[in-house]
Amino acid sequence: MIRLAERTWRDAARLARDPRSVVFLPLGAIEQHGPHLPLLVDWLGAEELARRVAPHLRGAGWRPILLPGLPFGASPLARGFAGTLSLSVPTLVAVATEVLEALAAHGFRRFVLANYQADPAHLAAMARIKRRLERHRGVRVLFAGFAPAPRAQRAMTSPRVTRLLRSPTPEREWHSGEMETAVVLATRPRLVRRALVRRLPPHWIDVRAALAAGKTFGEMDASGRGYFGWPAAARASTGRRALAVRARLIARVLLDELGVAVRRR
Repeated sequence: MIRLAERTWRDAARLARDPRSVVFLPLGAIEQHGPHLPLLVDWLGAEELARRVAPHLRGAGWRPILLPGLPFGASPLARGFAGTLSLSVPTLVAVATEVLEALAAHGFRRFVLANYQADPAHLAAMARIKRRLERHRGVRVLFAGFAPAPRAQRAMTSPRVTRLLRSPTPEREWHSGEMETAVVLATRPRLVRRALVRRLPPHWIDVRAALAAGKTFGEMDASGRGYFGWPAAARASTGRRALAVRARLIARVLLDELGVAVRRR
């Protein structure tokens, strides 16, 4: 995958002129992920999705280009937990928009927001970024990962993904549970507190209902555990397989949407 920050300005100019170029901006977050996972889970997840989707696009004739990820996102759900660094929605929109506007001014026309942060405020910011750029810059902005667009979102929650879990209640595996623990085990295993993970009991709640009621993580669970699911069930193999399946499903959506974009150009 081409890493734009590692290229010269002349390389960037050539890439900007190339109609096959697709620029990925990973949108991350620094927020609590239970007592067993690091704060960078969503930042790591966004970059992993971009990296794993890229070969599928390259095989179809596109040139995926990776920007340095934005580590900070909108994380109001996790406020109150030490280490969580949450931007306001207007700030996140302004920063991401200005980054992509600069590239649009150089000639880049297609962008993908790669995202692993599912906080509703963060997703709302993504929708605003897309609207602003497409309306004022005439570029194409697509999503990979958790997204405000149902079609893109389904690639993350597909039964093909949830069937990989060992949990008896996969529909309630959410923040810092089996899946996220498995992804970090598969990608950055040294950052997982494995001895602690094995002792964590299952902690299932109806997160969707809690989100609909406007509750934060702290309000969802007064115990302050900070995780929802069964981390002890996580295996690195599950994380690897889930990332591979998600990458294939995301790539299918992107290739279809990029095809539409080519015909519109």
